[in-house]
Amino acid sequence: MKFIEKIFTKIYCIFLPRRAGTSLSDNQAYPQVCLDASNKLKYFNKFRRNTVYASIVETVTRELGKKYLKVLEADKQILGYIEEFKKNDNWGGPVTYDYDVVGSISPTTLRYIKVLSDLHNFYGSLDGFNICEIGVGYGGQCRIVNAMFSPYTYSLVDIQPALQLAERYLSNYIIGSILSFKTMNELDYKDYDLCISNYAFSELPRSLQDVYLKKVILKSKMGYITYSDNFTPREFNSYRVEELLKIIPGAIKIDENPVTGPNSVILWGNRTR
Repeated sequence: MKFIEKIFTKIYCIFLPRRAGTSLSDNQAYPQVCLDASNKLKYFNKFRRNTVYASIVETVTRELGKKYLKVLEADKQILGYIEEFKKNDNWGGPVTYDYDVVGSISPTTLRYIKVLSDLHNFYGSLDGFNICEIGVGYGGQCRIVNAMFSPYTYSLVDIQPALQLAERYLSNYIIGSILSFKTMNELDYKDYDLCISNYAFSELPRSLQDVYLKKVILKSKMGYITYSDNFTPREFNSYRVEELLKIIPGAIKIDENPVTGPNSVILWGNRTR
């Protein structure tokens, strides 16, 4: 059955009518899966196992999950919330594995927890923050942040189908933040305390990166962007890390830990440790 599903997915992706995408994931097949999952319960209950969806969002392998967990084992405060974090996997039917110390959990959820650990280590408590996340998946990072802290507002920015799915997913949880779901064009010029982007900003062509720079990144006091110089095709002319370090005031680059590819993390703002 798995083999047949993969073959069908490949055929579906090849013959599905295409339109011009705004990022690597805005390729018609992925948005359609998001719409199906947000509108139909039978798809929502297992969307994180869908081959198309998993190739964009659920990309963390079992072994990489072990590496995230190894880093997290040094953060006892974060691990104290592990049972609450594991509730991320109650919806969407993700693939989970049994790991030492924490038990059964999705490796993608472990990645979100690792990002939260970094945010806590660099910026301290996120209580009362106004946060904007560029590229939100199904809202998993937002839910992980809200499982430990109480940001005042949390703005989720993505293409409309992904936002619809994130809204449906997050509606299953009690979220302390005031949530907003907006496309790039719907964004106001607003000041934020923290900008987050897990790889998504890397997917964009330079013209759209410029919009996010003006509307979000340069208006955020602090930021955490996992970025790759090798994510997009040459015609996208996406910014390179060294260019962004010159554009974003006070930005620095640190190595990704654990290493998942030719990636680095761009940070800026007041750091607590």
